[in-house]
Amino acid sequence: MTGMAIARGSRPHDAPPWVAALVALAVMGGGAARAAETVIEAVPLPAPAFSFKGTTLCTRCHRSPQGDWCDEATTTAWRYDAHARSHLALSSENPRTRAIERTLGITATRTAACVACHTRPVEEPPVEEENEFVHAGISCETCHGPGSGYFEPHMEKAWRFLTSAEKESLGMRDLRNPLTKAANCLSCHLGEVASGRVISHEMYAAGHPPLPAFEMEAFSEGMGRHWKRVWEKAPRVQAAAVEAGYATEGASELTRTLVGAVATLRASVTLIESYAAAHAAGDARPWPELALYDCQACHHDLAVPSWRQEAGYGGLVPGRPSFVRWPRALANVALAEAGVGGDVDALLAPYVVLLNRRPFGDQAGLEDLSHETLGSLDAAIAVIAGWPRDAALARREADVARRLATAGARVGDFESARLLAWALAARRGDTTTDASARSGDLARLLALSFPPPHADPAVTTPFWITSLETAATADIAAVRAAFAAALHHAAAPGGEAEPIRPPPRGP
Repeated sequence: MTGMAIARGSRPHDAPPWVAALVALAVMGGGAARAAETVIEAVPLPAPAFSFKGTTLCTRCHRSPQGDWCDEATTTAWRYDAHARSHLALSSENPRTRAIERTLGITATRTAACVACHTRPVEEPPVEEENEFVHAGISCETCHGPGSGYFEPHMEKAWRFLTSAEKESLGMRDLRNPLTKAANCLSCHLGEVASGRVISHEMYAAGHPPLPAFEMEAFSEGMGRHWKRVWEKAPRVQAAAVEAGYATEGASELTRTLVGAVATLRASVTLIESYAAAHAAGDARPWPELALYDCQACHHDLAVPSWRQEAGYGGLVPGRPSFVRWPRALANVALAEAGVGGDVDALLAPYVVLLNRRPFGDQAGLEDLSHETLGSLDAAIAVIAGWPRDAALARREADVARRLATAGARVGDFESARLLAWALAARRGDTTTDASARSGDLARLLALSFPPPHADPAVTTPFWITSLETAATADIAAVRAAFAAALHHAAAPGGEAEPIRPPPRGP
């Protein structure tokens, strides 16, 4: 391998252990103020295996064409991405931020839990001056990994055709692997105790916007891609890739969607478990942390009848907070298509017993229950991640479309319906940026469209506000009817649609 010395070894230590374990399978197939500071302070982590180089160095090449392989698509798209501008939410010039700071007695730019998701790692060299290409929000290395090991090697031609394992041994995360990508995204979009990325109930009460339900592929496409796939590059590049036997985007969009769905359900369980374990080990954050559970278990209209009573309690004593609900319906589709892991209700049934015994559960009980449940989810992820891109893919796409429409026709809540609709739109060839024009009633009823990537944030309604406004007036009966119509279209000619059964309820 000319000009390169590849240090083969384990992946960086900053990745969740379950991702490392499954990658091989995937390849094969205060006062108030003082209290608030304590609650949301991040837990110190061991030093990463590699160090950070800084975004300024990345943009020196990625801001302009560098032959056929690298062009300006990266920075011209990323500079408009919401992630690149996420640090603006920490500014005290933002009225919402100012109110949160005043209520909690903090300064957002100096509070670890805020910085952990809204900007680059504190170990990364700071951006001295922002310009049209470089912003101080989420950086290249935040997602791709600290670059000291791969920065120089990745400028060599030989880098192009290294395996993912070889690149990861130098610190570059393989974000084409849906397992790695899911862990990376969910660490902020759901939460992660180890990195201090946990939004507390106290932060929500002070005014932090609620995190919307997250579907990995829909959000990725909605933000706009800042990369080009090999088949979108010049013909000469495509020919070189074929000659080298280089495989990129080995996982189909369907695989990425369903792996992401199961990984999200898994993360929603492990988030509570890891938080409980940290508390049991002496972490200063209080137990229980209400924000880790289903918000709508408590925050819902006091109306009868309502979707909340109709959705049921899944064996829970009414009034007991459950785990987060929204990952379940889409994960249930994934488990059914994988043919392993059972169903969500069965997997989460032991937690119902625990939560009925004691509200929010207890640290020891949560840890004891997790092994069998997580093992089943891991088995399903491994099966889905091993699906090849072959002649069976089209049939599987059609099967999943029917399962999604069936699940949507019996859905019980807005957020679960939204995830199902995003996944169904992708099966029908819709995109998340023009969903209103293509997906009809579901797009309108569930606000599936994201703001255009180049939208001016000063005059564009934030996505989280659109989500809240739509959820507040959601007509679940109309949503079910729209899914039922989609099911009619998704059914194979002459075939029978799957019977509509009760949705997952779980703890």
